[in-house]
Amino acid sequence: MSAGMHLARKLAPGRRERRKQEVRARILGVARELFAKHGFEATTVDEIARAADVVPATFFNHFQSKQALLGLMAGEVFETLHSMTAQHLEGPGTSVAKLRRFIVSISEAIASSRGVARDVFLEFLRSDATPDEPHPYLERVIGPFVTVIAEGQSRGEFRGDRSAAFLAQMAVGMLNSAITSWLADPDYPVETGLADAADFAIETLRAKPSLPPHPSLRTTPQEGSPQ
Repeated sequence: MSAGMHLARKLAPGRRERRKQEVRARILGVARELFAKHGFEATTVDEIARAADVVPATFFNHFQSKQALLGLMAGEVFETLHSMTAQHLEGPGTSVAKLRRFIVSISEAIASSRGVARDVFLEFLRSDATPDEPHPYLERVIGPFVTVIAEGQSRGEFRGDRSAAFLAQMAVGMLNSAITSWLADPDYPVETGLADAADFAIETLRAKPSLPPHPSLRTTPQEGSPQ
């Protein structure tokens, strides 16, 4: 046996470990389905264990509590945001098209599991927040928004009387208002709210012929050129 094969066998999980991983994944998958169907609060550990074909004690061997499951799912929100950003804000097309694709993807993600999405998002905000500072998830979105808006300004799609950073903060703030309204009221129509906020934000961003360019976007005359 070669050294490489020997090392691979040493690093590969044993049968017992694979079984443990399979049970853990099954519990998590079942919990997602039950949370989406019945809601987080209405779902019990006993129900999760029964649906996963394990005893409650086995559940607690893998997860400290039902809240721990929600915390794990909340941790996946960052990966989802990162994936959506890369797929939609950094992809091809006009800046307006990129922003619309991004908003549609968020709305579809919420609509596909509306029952649990709000609970997961609340847990994400709780676990990832820093007191007296903007929430980190906003910072993760604003950066790509600045890039998209700056591209739109360079192509004449978006207004040039304000910096891309300022416009990105305003646009994200409009979208976030729909999210916060939903978190405060579970009956708030968040998908419609996001669509309306996106329309308003894009209309606000669109280039206005009468607006002078922001100082940071003006070109400096070359030495000796007419002023």
